[in-house]
Amino acid sequence: MRMFTSKMRMLTAVVLEEDADRVTRELLKQGVLDFVQISSLSDVDTEYIRPHQADGLRNRLSELRRRIEGYYQQGGLPLPVTDRLDVSQLKHATMESYERELSRMDEKIHEIRERQRRTNQEILKLQELERYLGGSSQKGGGEFLAVYTGEVGRGTLADLERRMEGMPCFLTETGDGTAVLVTLKRDQGTVAELLEKFQWVEHQGKVNGSGAADLLKELGQKIASLKDLQHSGSDDMRREVSGQKDALDALWANLRMHELYTVIQEYFSHTQRTTLFSGWIPASAAGSLETGIRTAANSRCVVEFSEAEEFPREKVPVQVETPKVMEPFRMLVDNYATPEYGSVNPTPFVAAAYLIMFGLMFGDAGQGLVIALIGLLGRRFWKGASAGVRKLLQLFIYCGAASVVTGVLFGSYFGFQLFPPLWFDYHGIILGHEGGGMITDVYDILRITIIFGISVIALGLVLNWVNLIRKRQWFLLLLDKAGLLGGWFYGCGVYTAFYFVGHAYKSLPPGLFIPLAFGIPVVLLLFKGPLHHYLQHGKQGGFSLFTLIDFFMEWVVELLEIFSGYLANTLSFMRVAGLGIAHVSLMAAFASIAAMTGNDGRTIGGIIILILGNVLVIALEGLSAGIQALRLNYYEFFSKYFTGVGVAYNPVSLRPKE
Repeated sequence: MRMFTSKMRMLTAVVLEEDADRVTRELLKQGVLDFVQISSLSDVDTEYIRPHQADGLRNRLSELRRRIEGYYQQGGLPLPVTDRLDVSQLKHATMESYERELSRMDEKIHEIRERQRRTNQEILKLQELERYLGGSSQKGGGEFLAVYTGEVGRGTLADLERRMEGMPCFLTETGDGTAVLVTLKRDQGTVAELLEKFQWVEHQGKVNGSGAADLLKELGQKIASLKDLQHSGSDDMRREVSGQKDALDALWANLRMHELYTVIQEYFSHTQRTTLFSGWIPASAAGSLETGIRTAANSRCVVEFSEAEEFPREKVPVQVETPKVMEPFRMLVDNYATPEYGSVNPTPFVAAAYLIMFGLMFGDAGQGLVIALIGLLGRRFWKGASAGVRKLLQLFIYCGAASVVTGVLFGSYFGFQLFPPLWFDYHGIILGHEGGGMITDVYDILRITIIFGISVIALGLVLNWVNLIRKRQWFLLLLDKAGLLGGWFYGCGVYTAFYFVGHAYKSLPPGLFIPLAFGIPVVLLLFKGPLHHYLQHGKQGGFSLFTLIDFFMEWVVELLEIFSGYLANTLSFMRVAGLGIAHVSLMAAFASIAAMTGNDGRTIGGIIILILGNVLVIALEGLSAGIQALRLNYYEFFSKYFTGVGVAYNPVSLRPKE
């Protein structure tokens, strides 16, 4: 894993128009070039260069590809694997041929969906009748229903049922040839006209309570059979898509490759006989791509590289190389922002800080094991999980492992001390019955988290100095609040605070330490504004009264920011101890509640309380610890060195981007 972002180079190439197709395929095959428009380069004369004329082809290809993906979703099938695409299998085809192939599939899918729609409508209508009939079976149909008992004199019952298809109705035939028709009273006018056409002969007698119950039973059976038919429609959809899967896979792959092929060519610019293109590429891949382009163009090309240092840093895309085991922490960094080109890779530092914070806040070996198992089982059995969800589950594994380690150090197993602690008894200290060892009270725990916070902030300052040295920003390195001057302030402040606490809060460092430690950087900071103004504008800038007042106000504000900011950042790490204390207190509370059930909580009720308590603590405290660890990384750690002004490296590639 690289400690800094990958070194990038700008490629600019010119090939003959007749070689553009082969070169495009090679660019797509390698998938390492992050394209830029030729017209955006300041040193290119665009007078004789025309950009590629977009014809909307890419949008049409994307639409067709999404239609196929819709088929997969309707059939309950996974999408094709993108990283198996092979440029050598790219076939030329017209939009008309694509449309013809998909239209045949559309017809079959539409037929199945239409059948499901009609079935669903019939279910809804019958369920409405069932609701009224079931709610008032003692009234022989109820005030909302009309029940007809008789027989048709002309036509058949099937014809009558078809004619009543648009309204809620249920028609059934009894054993003696008598038909029973149940409709809603609101449709009586329409029903009366239909019955007259079919010469309906009404029989004497009404449906009694037992008869209504029989009708309700038959109605339920009819609804159940329709639901079975609806489910079979889903099976038909799945079988139809599965039967066409090979053809759909091939069509999808060709569409996707054509789509990316078109994306590349949209970045091309043209002269009368040549094609020009440009883009960013990691320096490690530059040689392979150049060889591929020259081979595809039969050496009839010009390929040039420019170094990233020739461009503004914010214009250079950023590639951060991270091992797969570190991907969850890379996700946390990406969710915040993209680091600046050439800066320190924050991922390993975030990983270490995050896991230590989480472990200190959630130090229980048993509960940590549960969290790790959730992550392991989720990755094992949740096959359809997205890449982001799988990274989150992997983060669960790491956080659970961190909790197991700190749980063993604190001697905590599901809130109980099953084994002696290797470091100190966290539970014993919080509950007030621990007297031995170097860590004896809550203040010792707070001191641990403060020291940890100081270490994290100091590391952030050092990383910022490394970034500033790499950028050659010597002014900020010396006089910025996160530079050497800020480090001087912070170091002296930490020493003063520990000296004050170590002398029973009664005395500060003696002699000239305070005047020299804080007076010198305060005076240096006073000259920061004027010096920066002079370096920016030279003698022509001048210094007016308002400029000097502005410098003075900036000096006062920056002093306040340094003193209050560093103090707040350091004390913010006390939340690590706060969450840890809250975690222990909750487990102690549940243990006390369980003990109230008798026999020191070893009753069935007590065991249930302890199980539910552990579940609640794992859910709430685990979430709180994860959020607070993330917050401390973002606001206390990143604020010292991370400048999220980078542009993510985004090559046109067959391989999926996460």
